[in-house]
Order: sequence, then C-alpha cells, then structure tokens
Amino acid sequence: MTRKSDNTVMCNEVLRGRYLRKNTRGEIIETPEQMLRRVANAIAASESKYGATDAQQKAFEDRFYELMVNRAFLPNSPTLMNAGRDNQMLSACFTLPIEDSIDGIFDGIKWAALIQKVGGGTGFSFDRLRPTGDNVKSSGGKTSGPISFMKVFSEATNAIQQGAFRRGANMGMMSIEHPDIFNFINAKNNTTAFTNFNLSVKVSDAFMKQLDENPDTPHVVVNPRTRKNYVIPHSLNASSYSIDDLLPKEQADDDCCTVKEIWEMINNNAHATGEPGICFIDRINEDNPTPHKGQIEATNPCGEQPLLPYEACTLGSINISKFIVKDKRDLDWDLLAKTVGLAVRFLDDVIDANHYPISEIEKITLGNRKIGLGIMGFADALFLLGIQYESEEAAEFAEKLASFIQEHAHAASEKLAKERGCFPNWKGSVWDTKHQRPMRNAACTTIAPTGSISIIAGCSSGIEPVYAFAAKRRVLDGQEFIQIHPLIERLGTEEGWLNDKVRDQLAEGAPPREIPEIPRELAEVLVTAHEIAPEWHVKIQAAFQKYTDNAVSKTVNLPSTATVDDVSKTYRLAFESGCKGTTVYRDNCRENQAISTAHKTAVPSIPGLDVRPRVRTTEGSTTKFRMGCGTLFVTVNNDERGLCEVFANLGKAGGCPAQSEATCRAVSVALRCGVKPEVLIEQLKGIRCLSAISRKKGDDDIVVSCPDAIARALEQALGSNGEPVIIPSPHKCPHCGHPLRRDSGCRICDNCGYDKCG
Repeated sequence: MTRKSDNTVMCNEVLRGRYLRKNTRGEIIETPEQMLRRVANAIAASESKYGATDAQQKAFEDRFYELMVNRAFLPNSPTLMNAGRDNQMLSACFTLPIEDSIDGIFDGIKWAALIQKVGGGTGFSFDRLRPTGDNVKSSGGKTSGPISFMKVFSEATNAIQQGAFRRGANMGMMSIEHPDIFNFINAKNNTTAFTNFNLSVKVSDAFMKQLDENPDTPHVVVNPRTRKNYVIPHSLNASSYSIDDLLPKEQADDDCCTVKEIWEMINNNAHATGEPGICFIDRINEDNPTPHKGQIEATNPCGEQPLLPYEACTLGSINISKFIVKDKRDLDWDLLAKTVGLAVRFLDDVIDANHYPISEIEKITLGNRKIGLGIMGFADALFLLGIQYESEEAAEFAEKLASFIQEHAHAASEKLAKERGCFPNWKGSVWDTKHQRPMRNAACTTIAPTGSISIIAGCSSGIEPVYAFAAKRRVLDGQEFIQIHPLIERLGTEEGWLNDKVRDQLAEGAPPREIPEIPRELAEVLVTAHEIAPEWHVKIQAAFQKYTDNAVSKTVNLPSTATVDDVSKTYRLAFESGCKGTTVYRDNCRENQAISTAHKTAVPSIPGLDVRPRVRTTEGSTTKFRMGCGTLFVTVNNDERGLCEVFANLGKAGGCPAQSEATCRAVSVALRCGVKPEVLIEQLKGIRCLSAISRKKGDDDIVVSCPDAIARALEQALGSNGEPVIIPSPHKCPHCGHPLRRDSGCRICDNCGYDKCG
C-alpha cells in the first residue's frame, strides 16, 4: 500500500538511476544537493566569458543553486546529467536533416547516435527522401523508401540506448503531401514497431482548407525528387505500394483517395494507437524568428521545440506551484518576474557551457541562441488557487500566466543583449525587421512535458492535468512505483486530514469528492485528465500557445470509450485555436504505457472475459463424422449457462489428434469466456484439410476437416434454439469493419491486417 514516503522514494530512484554521478563500479558518489551544486558551478562558469569576476561568478553560482535546490526552476535532463562532467552536452532538443542520399541518411544516423548517447532527443523530417520505388540513378535500381530508413534510425537508437544515460527518443515527421504518406500513417499499427519514435503528420493550411471546403477532392501528393504531382488510387495495396502505383494528377477520377479519406486514416490510427499526432507546419513557420536562415522542417521528440535543421535548444521549467501566496488567492508575481529573469540568464549561460557534438549544430545553435523557458506545476497551482481546470477562469489564468512569462523573458533577453550583444543571426530576423528590438535569444519560451524533472520537483507535469491521484509509474527499465500525488501528500499532512484510510481510498481510485476527509473546496477542483472534456485540453493548450515563442507540448487524454470522431474534432479544434500541433491518447489503446492508474477499476472490465469454472457434471451429446483419415467423434457439453466444452476423438489411428485437442481446448475456453458459439462456428466451418476430406458418401455427415466437424457439432448442439450465424459482408472486415481490398484472390484489411483468401 502506498504511504507518504513514496514520493521521496520515487524522486530518489529517478535521481539515482539517471542523474547522480557514479564511479567505475556503478556506485553513487554524489548527493542530490551535490548534483545541483555541480550544475550551478558549471553553468555559472560561462559568466567569466562576459567579464564577471570570480566573486561575481560565485554569486551567480549561489543564485543558480538556490533556484534549483528550492525546486522553483530546473533545467532539462541533459543539463542535470552532464553539466560539470567530461562530456558536457547540455541540450535536450535537436533536429537533424536527412538528405536524399545514402551518405546523407547515414550521416544522420551517426549524428543521432552521438546526441542520444549523452541524453539528447532528435527530430527528423523524412520529406526529402524520394518515395518507395523511385529511381536510384547511381545503381539503376529502385529505392526502398523513407519508412525502411526510419527503421534503421530506430534500430540505431535501440543499440545506442543500451549504454546511454536515458532512453533514446526520436520524432519522425512527414508531409501529408509525400507519396509514402500511407506507409507513414500506418507505420505504428504494430505497436511493437518504432517504439522509440513519436510520429507526426505535417499538415498544411491548404490541406485544412480543402478539408473544410472540398473534402471529396482527390488528395494530391508530390514526388520530392521530380516535383511531379500524383493521386492515390483506391486499388493500390496500401501496405506495399510504390510510386509506380500512383496516377498522375491529371488522371484523377472518383476512384482516388480523397482529402477526407486520408484525414480519416490519420484519425483512425490515432484512435487505435495514439499516433500519428498532427503538426500544423505553416503555423509553426509563422513564428519562425529567423526565416532568412531557413524553414523549420521538424520538432524535437515531444513536439514543443520547432527547430531549423541542425539546431539545438536547451529547456528549463519554472514550478508555478511554488509561487502561490500564503492565502492562496494569487501568485507572487514580483518573485515570479525575478525568477524568470534569472532563469533566462541561466539558460543563456548553458548555451556557452554546452559541448556540441558536430560543428554544424554548434554553428546554427550559437547563431540563434534559442532557449525554451517553460513551466511545470500548472495543475497544482490551479488546485491551490481553487480553480477548475475545465473552466474559462483556468483558460484566462493560463493566458495571463503565459503572457507574463513571455513578457519578462523577452525583457531579460533584451537586457542580456545590451550586456553581451544580440544573437549573431539577429540581422534579418523578425527581431530586426519586424520588432526592431535587440535580443540575446531568437526565441525564449517553450512549454515542455517535464516528465522526469517534475518528479524531482514534486509537482504536476508541464501544463497537463494530473493523470491520477494515485498512480503506478513504470520507469527505469520496468521498475514500478505506486505514488500519491505530491501536492495531496503535502496538503494532507500539513492540514491533518491525510491518514492511512484516505491513502487507501485514493490508491483504490476513489474520487476526492467521495472522500469526506478531504476539504470540500479542495475536493471540488481535484479532477484528473480523463474527467476533463477534450475541448478543454485544447483550450488550455491554445491559451498558452498564444504567448509562447516556440510551441506547447500537450496530450489530449481521451477515455477508452472515445470515438474516432472525437479524435477528428480534437485535431480540428487545435487547428482552429491556433495550436502548432497536438496529440491524442485514448486510455489503454497501447500496452506498456509509462503511467497508468493504480487501481484495477481504471481499466473498464469487458463482460465475459473471465473464464467460468467447469462444473463437476455436464450434459451433452456426441456426433460421429466420417473422414478420409478415420471416424471422428465430437462431444459438445452444456452447463447451466449453455455450451461449455468440446471434445474430439478419432476412432482409429491416423489424423492429427494433437491439433484437434488444441482446437477443442481453445473452443472450450472461448465458450466459457462468453464467446457466442455462432462466432466460433463461422470461424471454423469450411476449413479444409486434404487428408481429412471424406472419400465415401453415405449416411454420415461429410466434413472437410476436424475444425469443420467441430463447427458442425456445435451447430447441431444449438438446435432450434440457436441464433442464426451472421456472415460478415464480403466488403467489410469482420474484425474492425474497415473496407476490404481485393488483391491476388484475397480480401485484405489494411486497417487491422485481417486477410481471407479463396
């Protein structure tokens, strides 16, 4: 059972596993406080580059240390891990270009490996790679396409993470206009594939306009090598097509994939697996501060940091819950302003202290000096202020908070520009041409997810609502912890209402409003992510995005009962609200999610999945079937709830008794799980076996296999009380209802992989 020390245990496990220094024997050789002192000392050393005396440098070191030790601000994980160590790579976010050549592709893999081995995350756009089946001039052959190379990146990450500080993470992006977009959207239908990749489709404003105005228009894709336009015929094999299977745009007809259909494909996949997400790439480039240096093609793995090719950025987050005044009526805005100024200085110093893995990254990163100051503890702050997350008051507070932080971050960056000079690429940037304002940093604010550092800080993550007040967290290669939310732990202890009974109720999943010991004012605002309607997730994200230089990491949590239409509405609202991208996650749509609710009732039970026990005595009948390999006797028995078991026995040597026994056992378990016999009959009836087909005709039933005999025996046992067997439409998948495609004599479902031949 979870107890109050568990939050400390969780924090310490994270620190010991990832952040604290170890000797060559793997033994911890520093405390958390020593880690923060190490970081403060390494970052403050950059002050000497701008003329600081030893005393001034030490003063900044102390201020940085106090900022972190009080958990008011923490930098991203690579800074905590690597500052003051031999390989001082301090940035969390990188994007790397992938050029359309073998050299370019494998250079990208090499650079990603160098970044990931010291804790950085990498984002890629696969737009430049020519489509599957396109010509390779040097060899005269055909290219295997972007997804095949994405697999190589994924495998490289798997190999590198074995010795890295933390698991490698990638973002894979592709334009919705790339010819291989079907393959990209469906790349994670198998949830065991690309497990170190997040995927996001780059959707243009033009596409969204077509979706609204002309959704039945054929969707046009563009070969990035030749710039020729194509449409996608319905008849192609969506899992193995090539550029040769597409039609020139001018040959478009009613049998081509429409804008609406590709949008539906995205939504169906996001509903099923949580991916792909959506990136509104034109909205991102509207806020590109250095368009004269290129267009933004990709983001970091969680989507909050759009970057130019080769660019890196260092992030840090302020714990907003630390700034609530004692009477819980407001924030200490003056203290927050000072903290923002110091955090901006800290992050600018990180840029100079950083070791960059390759010269191209160093050049563009030092040229733009982007930083990403964000927040964590937003949900906790709402709890303390008595504000419902799902309210206009929360959206207004979010907008006020984001505006305040952005304003003071820009002021701090302008002040640094006057002390140290503008970022080198300032001339020609929007700060020069549009704002005429000196700035030290091309961009200043970002809202990151803050997974690990919010655990260290003991607060809610980023701007997300609390997922659960009692949570099972799986981290550090499968280790699990049960944790009561830190704020509840602290408030309950301070105010005297938290006891073992309350802890047990929270751990069992009881809503706070149903626990009388929790004060009513607090209980009314203690809501979790799944109690919040999807549109409010988006509204809060949009409120922050309005005053955030870079982007906002936000997941819209959906209940397991959410529909595909709910996904579509969420993505459309995100676009209409000015978000730069978003993702959805329907609860339990994937196995092995990193965080799950602790109590068993969090996963809705499905009636009939528990196997009912076999009673001592059953009744039934036995039917004889004549087959080429012998006489088969099939017994079907009933208990008080209906058909419950099947046995099969061959009357003479031969046949395949092991397979028949396995079939009978599986059918018996299915019956006692509540599977309708009609479903089993439809699956088994008609299966053919050349050895079993009867060579004689007579009074006996003629069957074509042992499974066919079992189906017929079940059908006979149902008798007149049996329900008619419903044969699925030959045009729809019997598993998921998706339209079936005819290919080489088979009916194939491109959605779930079902196939039926013959």
